[in-house]
Parts: sequence; C-alpha cells; structure tokens
Amino acid sequence: MSKRLLTMAALACSIPCCRAGFAASVEPNRIPIQAELVKAMEAGRVKAGETVFAKVDIAWKDSTCSLRKGAILKGRVVSEVARTKTSRTSDLALLFESGQCGGRDMKPLALTVAALIGPDPSHGSSLYENQENQPLSEAVGQGIGGEGSAGAGPGSQTGNSMRSVLSAAATSFVEPIRYKPPKAVLPGQVIGIAGVQLSVGNGPEGSSVLSSSRHNMRLDEGSQFVLVPSVKTAATGIEPTPTPVASSSASTSSSTARQKALPDVPLPDETDICTPPECGIAVSTSEGQPGTTQAAATLSVKELGYAVRGNREMEGFDYDAALAYLGPKRILFTFNPHLLVHRAPAEASPQLRTVRAVLIDIQTMKVLKTADWRVLDEKQYLWPVGNERALVHVGSELRMYGPGLTVDQRVSLNGPLAFVRVSPSGNYFAVGVVQERHSRTVHEQLAEAEGREPEEDVEVKVLSAEFRVLATVTRSSRDAPPVLSDEGEIRIPTIGKNRWRAVENTWDGQRRVLAQVTSTCKPEATTLQPDLLFLVGCDRQSDGKWYLRSDGKPVLKGWSPSQELEQTANGASGTFAVGVAKADKPIAAEALFRAADLESENIGVYHVENGRRKFAISIASPVPTLQTFVLSPNGDQLAVLQENQIAFYAVSNPAEIHP
Repeated sequence: MSKRLLTMAALACSIPCCRAGFAASVEPNRIPIQAELVKAMEAGRVKAGETVFAKVDIAWKDSTCSLRKGAILKGRVVSEVARTKTSRTSDLALLFESGQCGGRDMKPLALTVAALIGPDPSHGSSLYENQENQPLSEAVGQGIGGEGSAGAGPGSQTGNSMRSVLSAAATSFVEPIRYKPPKAVLPGQVIGIAGVQLSVGNGPEGSSVLSSSRHNMRLDEGSQFVLVPSVKTAATGIEPTPTPVASSSASTSSSTARQKALPDVPLPDETDICTPPECGIAVSTSEGQPGTTQAAATLSVKELGYAVRGNREMEGFDYDAALAYLGPKRILFTFNPHLLVHRAPAEASPQLRTVRAVLIDIQTMKVLKTADWRVLDEKQYLWPVGNERALVHVGSELRMYGPGLTVDQRVSLNGPLAFVRVSPSGNYFAVGVVQERHSRTVHEQLAEAEGREPEEDVEVKVLSAEFRVLATVTRSSRDAPPVLSDEGEIRIPTIGKNRWRAVENTWDGQRRVLAQVTSTCKPEATTLQPDLLFLVGCDRQSDGKWYLRSDGKPVLKGWSPSQELEQTANGASGTFAVGVAKADKPIAAEALFRAADLESENIGVYHVENGRRKFAISIASPVPTLQTFVLSPNGDQLAVLQENQIAFYAVSNPAEIHP
C-alpha cells in the first residue's frame, strides 16, 4: 500500500463528526495513528486477554509519545463472541494499551480504535514488496554519476560514459497502477471489509467492538486501524493502568552479573597461523592431463585442516567454505575447520565460528599465508571484488584484503550484517546493517505471534571501493537485498499475473527495461562479472534460468527439473560459469535433504557474447556449499573444491563445443 497517498490530515477533520461524548475528548487538530494488524485474528479462534500487535504505518507524535514508522502498538482482546445457531452476530472487542514511544520498549499508551480499513489486496504478496522503498539511485543522485562529483562513479572508473538522458528516456516505462487507499475516513467507518460494523469506545473497559452478522468476525493481516487516544483516558484525565512488560534487562540480569564478574577483554578477530619464511606448510599435489574433464592439477587440503562435514540434514547449501582468486597466480581458500570457538564474555552468539583463510601460490602450490578469522554468523562472509581484492566480514567489521592477504581498508559495522551486494565491476557495493527495532522481550513476543522473525530496520549504505559513503537509506529486513549493476540498481516489479520486468534505475535518475519474463514466483536476480544479470524464476513444473548482458540481450536460457537443488554462477573476463547441483531423486522445494542425496554438479563455462559453451565438467558427490568453484581473472582457469582437494581445470577455447 502506498502510505504516501493516505492523508491523515483528512482524518483529523473528520473526528469532530463523532458522537458528542467522543468528540469532546479529542483535540480539533489531533492526527490519528494509522497502524496495520501484524497477525490475522478471528472470533472463536482467539480468547479474551490475548495480545494484539499492530505496526505503525506513518510516524506520529504528541506531547507524551513519539512513534516512528514501524513502531509496535500492543493491545488485547477484551472479549469475543463466535457466531452460533442461536447467536447470529459475532463480535471482537479490542483495546490498545501500550506502544514503543521513543524507543524499543513498550510504554503506556491508551488508544481507541476509531475506524477500520481493509488490507491492501496485494499485502503479503510480491506485489507488496519494495513498493515504498526509495530507489538507491534517488539517494545516490550526483554522488556517483553526476558531472564534477568526486570520484565520478562507475562511468568514469570503468572508462564508459553514462548513457544520455534522451537514450535512457526512450526506454523508460510506467509501472502498474497500485492500490489507492481512501484519503478520508470518518469515525466508526469501516472501509473495504464487507458486513462489518464498528462501535467506537462502547465495549467493555472502553474498548471498540467489531461485529459481523455474516460469519465469525475476522480481521486479516494488514488490516488498517485508525486509532485515537483513549476516549476514557482523555475525558477523565486518569492514567491507564500499564500492561506489565517484562524488561529485557531483567530477563538477562543473572547472566549480566556473571559477565561483569569476568574481565571483558575481546578476543582478536584474526590470528596469523603461518606466514613464510618463518614457517611453511607442505601440501601434496598431483598432476593431471589438461582437458575438458581431466584436472590439470589438484591440491589436497586435508593437511590444512579441511574436511567435508558429515551427512547432516540441510535446508539449503551453506557457506562452510569458499574459493576466490586474488590475482591470476594466487587463490584464497577459506573454510570452517570446526574448532572449539573461544568466546569473549560479551559474545553470546550461537553462530560464532572460526574461518580459516589460506592463501596459495598456484604455480608452486605452496601456502603463502594462513590466518583464522572470527565470523559472527553463518551467512556469506567472502565476496571477490576483482583487481586482486576480496571483501570479507570479520568480527564486527568489513575488510578489503589485497593480493598478499593484507588488509587495505576496513569499516566498522554498527550492528549485525544483513547483506553485502557488489557491483560487477567491484567499484562500489551496498552494505545492509540491521538496526533492531525492539527490545528482547518485544522481539520474542512478536516472533511468537507471527511465527517468524520480526521486521527490523536495515540501514543500507552505498560505498565506493575506497569505503567512501555515497548514500544511506533505510529499508525493511523483509525486503530483498538490492541488486547492483555497474550503472545503478536493478528491480523486478510485476506487470501482471506471473509477468515480471527487470528494470535498471540508473544513478543519473533514468529507468531502463532489461527484460520481461514469465514466472510463477518472483524471479531472483544476481549480477556478476563482466556486467551480467543472472535471473532464476519458476514455471509450473520447473525453475527457469535466464542469463542477460547489461544491454538486456539473453545469452543463455535453461530449465531445471525437480532434481536440481541449487543454481550458482560467477564470471570473469569475457566468460561466466554456471553450476547446477543435482540430487539422485526429486526433492520438493524447501524440503530438507542430506549431502548423500547429491548425485552430481554440472559446471559449464560460456562466452558472454553468444552463450557458446567453452568448457564443461561433471563432479560426482559435490560439496553442499555455494562458493565451491570460481573462474580465474582472465577466465582461462576454473578452480573447483571436490571432496578434500581443489582441482584446477584449463578452460579450453574451441568454438566447436556447443551448448
């Protein structure tokens, strides 16, 4: 729902139209609160006393309370009556008693439901996602692509000029018309929910009563409450009795006391293990015959401490290991050695792990440097960015490592890392950091009510390769991470049932349609070198894959049967590689699987210009990890993690190998 179209001032003008007892208690110019129901509720399925949560849609404040957008209001079901053969009317009586006034904890805030609006029909669907997000291009503006800007952006950095305004305008488009909410609502009015009546402030304890004579009274997730300060409280001046809210500090007081008894000395995020010439690690190698299926060389990684994990159940491929080239002659191998993790007193994250980083000289197969990193979560921690560099999440900071595995730059994070997205050129990237909205107690209550992680704010920063901040915006944790091209941000809005557009919003404020696809799910997008867009969608029987150049021209298409579990891709100069892992039997979407269920992984290397295949290999019993193969910077070599070794393949160039 476009909240900008719902003018709350019109509601304020309507408040005096309410019955005298209600109107007398409301200041003439008071702006009501607009909030949407977090979880659906229905008479007969809820009980009196159950908690109701609503999320504020538009920032609101008065002399006693300031509610930011996304703040939580907490209420309760005062009474409920289900529809029966003898009772033809079903009721729900609701009252709100507290809210996140100026912070993450709940404070007393007595509110009365004054009006009700049905949810946006697209609420909870892909149409609803990202509708209110400010495009990164609007925030960046002249910071990247404008004339005279410092370090003038990807156009100047890559040697390519920005497309002209006239050229971009010729490819612009108009997005579909969105749902438009009403601009004015009268007290006691119900809009968009047929057969429902609202009695304002006439229920038990001054609650508002919603009733229906057609069926059990039900409110769907996303239903919009229009709330005003409690009639009873405003009329009498009596302070409401606050609902007891457990303090997050109280729930952890005992553990905090124990922590304070210990010296709070943080452990180092990185530990050098071995750096020649002080020491050296011998690793065994074997020579193979170059070819399309035979490795040119292999390197055993057992001696480094790597071992394939056991046959455990998994929801998806993990980030247990990763490969990245730091220049044409050096490869970085990182992995979890599954060591006992020593925690500092303040570190309580169960996802804390050690990641071992090993820099290897490919020509001599000798280890150049080894270090252990402390990684705070189980997400992706390594992003190759080209130019012999890699971006790494270590501890509470992002680091840019150079060819000798030395830190060139670093930036501290002021919260948990949500995502990192790198442009194909590696000249800039988007970093999302979670800014928690709720105290621990409120977080747990919302998680229980919704059955999923509560929504949080994500601060998104667009950074240059030198870690200079170009723009900062705030988005929801439930929004998909941004997809960066070398000239802007790519979004995928719907244009009809099962129809989608990939659209580039450029840094100079223009829009360009890259592709239109048919998919029963919202396609997932990734950009990769050298300026490619990788789309994965769905049809009724299988997953569809599209690989597009920056000009929107398809270079490769594919379809995946249900045996295929993961599709991953990466690129290098003039080429890109696609890997598809297959199971030995069909596995339903989102079903658990084991490593033993994996039969093979097929990896193909293709020309960017025409999609012609250069090289193909099939790996038996692949490692269930996402970053297990990578192309060298010039695209002439493919490194693959196979069981307990890294295999290096010479990528051939014969034109006779066809897709």
